[in-house]
Amino acid sequence: MEIDKSLPKSERILLAAADVFSRKGYMQATLDEIIEIADTGKGTVYNYFKNKDNLFYTLVSKINEPFVTALLKIEANEESPFLKLELYLKEMLDFLRTNDTLWQVLFYEMMGANRGWYFIHDYATKENRLVVKWGAGPTQEEAERVSRYSELIGSSFRILENIMQEGVDTGVFKPSPENKGVHYAARHLYGGVAMAVFFGNDREESSATVAKIIADRFLFGFAKSAK
Repeated sequence: MEIDKSLPKSERILLAAADVFSRKGYMQATLDEIIEIADTGKGTVYNYFKNKDNLFYTLVSKINEPFVTALLKIEANEESPFLKLELYLKEMLDFLRTNDTLWQVLFYEMMGANRGWYFIHDYATKENRLVVKWGAGPTQEEAERVSRYSELIGSSFRILENIMQEGVDTGVFKPSPENKGVHYAARHLYGGVAMAVFFGNDREESSATVAKIIADRFLFGFAKSAK
């Protein structure tokens, strides 16, 4: 990858980081390779970003910000919850298709499947709760790092949950049988769409077409009538 040397150093570093993290993942990415591609010194990278974690977080945060801004505009508009859901899904599909590999890296860092621990959003407290399946669990530094990634993903997820809750509150969507019903439905829809993009090969149809199909089937199902 060649980067325009006339760009500011911080921008060159972020462009190089996007390339390396997308090709190597988080664990195998090295600052040395990022520095070589950015054509800058190690001291410059540390001066701007301190360490690899902060560099990765800065990168994904910068990419995530306009995505969340677009989603918030959808949430705030005067359209029906039906259309808001469809518009949200289109925006999400466009974003994930553009940032496929990098966001897959982010998701895996957030989930930490090989570490034996992860964070899950606690519906009651509205905070992330640590779950340790095996091993000693994270250090405070590790926990803070992964929690930041969880919060970053949550910034777009919560908007989907709000749109679905608006539909229930206004009587457009049917009431949820449990207080957590909307949360669980939103979580599975969000995760399902993300995994379909990460591991699927369905780029033949436009994001708008796929969003319309998902919204229609999610809201109205396949059955013509209940038995």
